Amino acid sequence: MRGSIAGLAFFVAGCVQAPRETFDLAVAPPPVSVATAGPVLAVREPTATPPTSSPRVVVRAPDGSVALLPDAQWSEPLPRLLRARMIEALQRRGVAASWIGYGSNRALATDIRRFEIDAARNVAVVEIAAYIVDESSGATRAGRSFAAEAPTPETIGPDAVRALAQAAAQVFAQTADWARGR
Repeated sequence: MRGSIAGLAFFVAGCVQAPRETFDLAVAPPPVSVATAGPVLAVREPTATPPTSSPRVVVRAPDGSVALLPDAQWSEPLPRLLRARMIEALQRRGVAASWIGYGSNRALATDIRRFEIDAARNVAVVEIAAYIVDESSGATRAGRSFAAEAPTPETIGPDAVRALAQAAAQVFAQTADWARGR
């Protein structure tokens, strides 16, 4: 009996994982601009494929395989988090943007192409394709791909996640400047 209890305790202890550190893509924001009057640009939730569509932080190994950081996660699934940060970036660049278009006929649709730590090069890589879509017809009015990289001294932990946040901030700024002109 005593051996069974000890074995069960060992088994349960082995199944318990340490809590993951949670991150939110927070970076120092640029100066705030006043949004222009007019229709609000609706920002759709980005599309992504697993594992990028989850709250887990992705690392691409030198051999091209994909792994997840075992002790880190985003505060919510990455597409939702990126949508919130994209709206903030648009608003800071003077674009009236929201979850809902409020009478607008335009939407910003995005696809997350890469959002990962490249362990072979020790860089964070963010690539997003953006489209201005006509809400009534579904037609794409304009499209462009944006990418940025940020060096990371570590491929795991807070330094790696900070590098992803820096690369993402660059992509958000590029996308917002482009959308403002549309």
